[in-house]
Amino acid sequence: MARRTILITLLLVALVGVGVWLIARGAPSLSALTFGSESTAEPEAPIADLPAGTTPAVVEYVHDGDTLFLEDGRKVRLLGIDTPEIGENAECWGEEATMLLRTLLPEGTAVQVLADEDPLDQYGRSLLFVYAPDGTNVNLELVRRGSAEAVFYEPNDLFQTELRAAEREAQDAGRGQWAACGF
Repeated sequence: MARRTILITLLLVALVGVGVWLIARGAPSLSALTFGSESTAEPEAPIADLPAGTTPAVVEYVHDGDTLFLEDGRKVRLLGIDTPEIGENAECWGEEATMLLRTLLPEGTAVQVLADEDPLDQYGRSLLFVYAPDGTNVNLELVRRGSAEAVFYEPNDLFQTELRAAEREAQDAGRGQWAACGF
């Protein structure tokens, strides 16, 4: 019995010591942690180099390589790009494009978004450019890495020059779908 009490006491002292060490290193207290599906990310202030008109949002879920949901309820179609399909109509590089977007914008990521002339498509999706916390234009990054192609539907033509140049560069370098899918 005494041996058990000593063992429990040592275990508690060790746990308290680890807790104190974690707090001293800047870890959050248990009361600061949230569990479940609530996001801990808050929309951040715009990054200085972003275009005028960006607004904060938080990523809820990435559906595929060019479609995601924001925590405010908007379904977003990334503007100026198209990625290969997944699911029933799967195309070469669709899964890879989806995984890249999920890597660039994990659930709970605070982002900045920017619309062009037409803010919605015929399905009611928000047409947006999305900026990662470091200021990266995610739409452009998908094209640069060969996971998306540049597409434009008038009157939305913001960043057309940059997206077309990134597409040519990705094709010339044989990145992503341009090498893997026999284009």
